Amino acid sequence: MATTARQNQILSLLKVRGKAAISELAEHLEVSDETVRRDLKGLSADGLVEKFHGGVRLSLPRTEPPFERRLREATDAKRLIAARAAAFIREGATVLLDNSSTACFLARELVHREPMTVLTISLEIAQIFAAAATRHRVILPAGELRAEDRTITGNSTIEFLSDFTPSYFVMSVVAGSDRGCQDFDLFEAEFKRAMMPRADQTMLLMDSSKFGKSGLIHVCDWSRVDVLVADAVPLEVAANFEHGHLLLADGSGEG
Repeated sequence: MATTARQNQILSLLKVRGKAAISELAEHLEVSDETVRRDLKGLSADGLVEKFHGGVRLSLPRTEPPFERRLREATDAKRLIAARAAAFIREGATVLLDNSSTACFLARELVHREPMTVLTISLEIAQIFAAAATRHRVILPAGELRAEDRTITGNSTIEFLSDFTPSYFVMSVVAGSDRGCQDFDLFEAEFKRAMMPRADQTMLLMDSSKFGKSGLIHVCDWSRVDVLVADAVPLEVAANFEHGHLLLADGSGEG
């Protein structure tokens, strides 16, 4: 259902504040509480907001978007992030790539680089290297295939990769805030926690749309990330990232 101008104002305000009281919205819009409640009824029916006693918040996603859709989202930012990350990775490195869509963009950059060893749980990434007919060495673990995002999963997957000590573990998460990094999937959270201490450096690729979002599972604090590559970073996150390399896709930041 199409939203009205006033409903769009409500959504814009909630994107900034996260949540608001009914009385606060009424005062801001210069209308009655009852008018705001009618507007919120429509937004709630469309799944855009969640009402609670005396107030309202934006609806939070409970699952990740399908993988094919994620490959089409924020593509310009992901290409810039991938190029910046590829420039940071040293020649001949061993790189462990997770199954994120941003890691797929990085794989498309790395196929043009000098030969390196690539470990990954993503068949999509393995196919990118296979299709390019490169001289890179690509290693896949054992495990069960999760068809919807072409990911190899399971305890045996983590056990196999735990024997390796890559130069870089490259990952992404669904959400980041001043509290750290969050994800939705139990296996992926466990996989990331297990791989971070195995690598010389953990590199997090994150487009700015993910900052401020909420995830279900806490993956790690910012102190566990050695290199953060993003197109833009909120001040509260940057303040928690003074220990490692913060690389922005426009070429700024510490290299």
